[in-house]
Amino acid sequence: MEVSNANPYVFTIDDPGGFNESQIAIGASSSDTATTTSIISTNKGYIVEADSSIYVALRIASDSQAGALVSKGGAALGTDFRIGAFTNYNGQANYSSFLSVMATENATTITINNILEGVDILDFNEQTLGTDGMGYLNSITFTLNRGESYTIVTRSDQGTDVLSELEAASTQKTNSDGLIGTYVGSTKPVVVNSGSLNGSFGLGGARDYGFDQLVDYSKVVTEYIFVKGTGNDEWENVLLVAHTDNTEITINGNPISNAFIHGKGVNISSAYDSTIGNPSINAGDYFLIEGDLYGSDGNMYVQSSSPLFSFQGIGSGGGEANQGLFFVPPLKCSSVGDVDNIPMINDIGNGVFTGNLNIISKRGAIITISDDNNTDQAIEALNIANLSGPFDVLGNVDYQTYVLSNLNGDVSIVSNDELYCSYFNQSGAASSGAFYSGFSLPPEIPTKIIGLELYDYCAPNLTLATANMDIFTSYEWQYSDGTGYTTIDESTDQSTITPTLGGLYIIRGFISCPGEPEEFLDSDPVTVELCPTDTDLDGILDPSDSCPFAAGIEFLNGCPWSVYFGNNYKSTLVSSTVEITDESYFCGQTNDNHFNLAYHSGEFPEPVVGDFIIHNNGYFFPHSFLLGTEGFAYMKLRDFNKIIEVQKTNGEIIAIYSCL
Repeated sequence: MEVSNANPYVFTIDDPGGFNESQIAIGASSSDTATTTSIISTNKGYIVEADSSIYVALRIASDSQAGALVSKGGAALGTDFRIGAFTNYNGQANYSSFLSVMATENATTITINNILEGVDILDFNEQTLGTDGMGYLNSITFTLNRGESYTIVTRSDQGTDVLSELEAASTQKTNSDGLIGTYVGSTKPVVVNSGSLNGSFGLGGARDYGFDQLVDYSKVVTEYIFVKGTGNDEWENVLLVAHTDNTEITINGNPISNAFIHGKGVNISSAYDSTIGNPSINAGDYFLIEGDLYGSDGNMYVQSSSPLFSFQGIGSGGGEANQGLFFVPPLKCSSVGDVDNIPMINDIGNGVFTGNLNIISKRGAIITISDDNNTDQAIEALNIANLSGPFDVLGNVDYQTYVLSNLNGDVSIVSNDELYCSYFNQSGAASSGAFYSGFSLPPEIPTKIIGLELYDYCAPNLTLATANMDIFTSYEWQYSDGTGYTTIDESTDQSTITPTLGGLYIIRGFISCPGEPEEFLDSDPVTVELCPTDTDLDGILDPSDSCPFAAGIEFLNGCPWSVYFGNNYKSTLVSSTVEITDESYFCGQTNDNHFNLAYHSGEFPEPVVGDFIIHNNGYFFPHSFLLGTEGFAYMKLRDFNKIIEVQKTNGEIIAIYSCL
């Protein structure tokens, strides 16, 4: 299909039994035997590919729930992930949390661990897995091929009661937050989604969907800004998952002052007792920041001692049933680029939602907005849409935040600096939201530059070129023959290369931000074919060469000229010693039995000096005579009544004598 910015495409996912039956939804049973989850699936999820950059978003809704996921594209690929979801402390029978992983390459080994014993996974027998003696289930391992997926689900009202000294709420079960902090590792790049269907950060028993696609550890850092929705503080929560031990945070420039420490982490709110020192968490644990820690202008700045996986719970209105959850990008110098566009911002299927657009930007950035009522309009002077801000960010003077409402249709946001955009919306009891920017984009797939000749499509005749690489500190080309990528020598910052091998080629872009580890992102691969061989080295590639083992000429499609040579010849070690008056025997031969069919490489039917004899023994070329390679041989050409003198080592004709 063809899509464009002005004409986005909507793919409708049908109910079970429909033509486009859902490859997104999946049911789970409460048995210990894998039936639909905890197994390898070959028909779940979607792979969307395009020949240029696109946005892809999943939006789902029922009568009372809704949710959205924006694909991170190439930025989603990775090998080290931590899972986030609603905490579900007051677990209900229809609360669940999940993680799903899809492979992008064959023979990808997946490892899932950091799940506490006592967590009851649906469709899975934990007893057969066993425990590690440290209070955790042993690792779950399996192998996926490209497009295959694996999903783990927990029902939040199941599992065991959490000990009172470890619980965050009296109604908490091990399944409530049991998947939060789970580690997903892989040997090759995978894509991971996680969240809750249904769930809540609140304790009132209401529910909504909250899920998103993640990025891996190499793309998260230590600084985040959050913009609050319009919900209650109880579920306007920030969830931060640690990947390394002894991780600490500050909020709005200040250390944690009031917190509740429990078995899986630290919950932070001004309502809790004051803490002694600044508490830290270990890998797989989490910080949960309540909504009362947002500043008066509705934003929050968090710094951490080590990179974190960051999730935001966001609400719309005063009801617990209206909340969502999305993965939040960190502050990075590489988070540049416009959002063009968010199509049909108020629609999920046939449902019409209303809500807000949140923007985080560098102070002084020039931002313009387009929608049904605005065309490249400065953010401070919008038509119809309502603007709140810009607001300063406590603890970070370099950034500001905006909140926009009453936008309609396809929305684009253009900025000349860093840009982080999220939206959330609501219809009745259903809410959804997602981030549309802030995640580093990989290089575009390499472009093939192909000439007009027949074999200009293949290596080494074609050229590969990059697109615009300005956002990258540096970049390099890598090649794979199918066993793994290696850097091509002398390819750093080269906008074009000429491949010499058939296989896969990618561009790896590097981004260096001050004070942060270097980040790299890989383009999608482009496949390059190796040109056919030229076995006889006559300049005519084998598929176009009717005689690929004989060095011939182009207008004969590579076939050499046929010619009859005498099957008797004389040898000498000294060239040019033929005396034609002494060769009456050779010159007198006319019987066809005295000649063999052979070939020569010349341009014309009659060979000349400089052409090569190609004997009829497989047509290999150059040719060496069967009876020795030293010196010279001479023999008669039947059809031209001449004697030729040939160099034995390669069959080259060095002299021709006419018979008298």
